[in-house]
Amino acid sequence: MRRGVGGFALILVIWALVLLTSLATGFALAIRHEIRVAGDLASIAQAEATASAALHATAFMLSLAEQTDRWKADKQWRKLPWPDADIGVRVQSESGKIDINLAPRELLNGLFTQFMSPARSEALTDALLDWRDGDDDPEPSGAEQEAYSRAGYTYGPANASFNSVNELGRVLGFDYPTVELLKPYLTVHSKRPRINVLGADAVVLMATPGIDWEIATMLLAQRDRVLAEGGRMDFAELRNGRRYLESRPNDRLLSVDIDVLLPNGFRRREHAVIRLHRTRGYNLLARETLPAASAPEDRRP
Repeated sequence: MRRGVGGFALILVIWALVLLTSLATGFALAIRHEIRVAGDLASIAQAEATASAALHATAFMLSLAEQTDRWKADKQWRKLPWPDADIGVRVQSESGKIDINLAPRELLNGLFTQFMSPARSEALTDALLDWRDGDDDPEPSGAEQEAYSRAGYTYGPANASFNSVNELGRVLGFDYPTVELLKPYLTVHSKRPRINVLGADAVVLMATPGIDWEIATMLLAQRDRVLAEGGRMDFAELRNGRRYLESRPNDRLLSVDIDVLLPNGFRRREHAVIRLHRTRGYNLLARETLPAASAPEDRRP
């Protein structure tokens, strides 16, 4: 009888030890998880603060009085010296992009046809125009309320201006890959129907009727000379394309890409749009966090 009681007691002790071990393991895992979460939050806060400081520093470098020291909106990645972080900064003109609120059909369609078939380009152009106009009359290949309802959407076109380029994702026909493909060439901040040639790239220039790769390359070479030596752009050979372009020096509407890499490997990427004051300082027009899975191709060591 005593042997049976002793065996039962031994089993209880073993089960108690198993239970205590399980509880201790679970507690240790919970503590480890909390430590990891706290570390992640600390990294997020540090990277966000570093990106904010980098944006202020970039605005300062863009406003320097000495032209030789002043940063240019040339789309080149620059390394910003910083303790405890590797920071890359890239600046480009925002007015050299196509404003989706004011650009004419020809510019929008000219951009889209560089990336897709003419039929789809026409449909997306018309859908965009129907979204931003104030009426309910569809463009030839466009989409007003009835088209959205047929497609299963619970909403229709805003019939108002876009608040951001990301809003294109709500327009019928614009899926996420298409929006991401077009975003580098579009803006809502220039508030002008024309493209500022002094800040445009070849893709945007080729959206203009009558401008092919050869003419775009010529314009970019002329632009580089104007920026380096002064003078004015000559659009004489463009004929009809002239009405879609303008040349405005001392552009203060800029977009800034910031890539922050912390020593622990945590990465944060941001995109901001700023308008520089004529004296020091700037207005922040937009700021968003970008996917940080990897560094941009031209930023990788």
